[in-house]
Amino acid sequence: MKLENVTLICVDCVNPELSLKVLEICQRNIEFGSVKLITHLPIESKYTVKIEPLTTLVMYSVFCLTELYKYIDTTHLLIVQNDGFILNPDKFNPEWLELDYIAPLFVQMDMVGSGGFSLRSKRLMEYSAVLLPKWNGTESHANEIQKGLGYYEDGILCLTDAFKKFKFATKEQASNFAQGGNRNPEYFCEQPFGFHRTWQEIDFETGLVDSTTVGNTLKNSYAKEINEL
Repeated sequence: MKLENVTLICVDCVNPELSLKVLEICQRNIEFGSVKLITHLPIESKYTVKIEPLTTLVMYSVFCLTELYKYIDTTHLLIVQNDGFILNPDKFNPEWLELDYIAPLFVQMDMVGSGGFSLRSKRLMEYSAVLLPKWNGTESHANEIQKGLGYYEDGILCLTDAFKKFKFATKEQASNFAQGGNRNPEYFCEQPFGFHRTWQEIDFETGLVDSTTVGNTLKNSYAKEINEL
């Protein structure tokens, strides 16, 4: 499958080695328009793009909202983190490219959705950069911006009125796109395109996933892939 209009991208200033493995998994059977690993840490990879250090979650959040669009030359970007990746490439739905944002439902609520594994339009990210204060790159200014917004970057995009004019996925679309920590069985999908978990739910040493948050079928699928990391 070719997704020429999608950039596969990960921003990781903590463990880019693990993120590189995730990027490799995501490219099985999918050819992206571009692949980028954004980090300040030294790592040998053809995907590496160097930036200034992002030392806090708030700095990461503000970077995504105000700077990330500059690294995108395609119409869409698929953001991944090192705790989630593509499971079933054949489940990709081209209709998702008509959306501006699709991601698994938030853990805390039946709403779209968790940004750690998310497909977004570049125009959405360009708009957030125009709408929000220009970041000067410092931690103190990032904290100031974040305090005024009240959410991290995915919450800002999905839960604030400023972005209502964009096209967000339905809950049903989100559940087919990816599974995350949401525990509502109504939105469980046994064969999603991908997933996003938290460190508390994935054991990268044993390949085990907490079965209280996903079904056994998904658990086995995750374990098989994670064991290859």
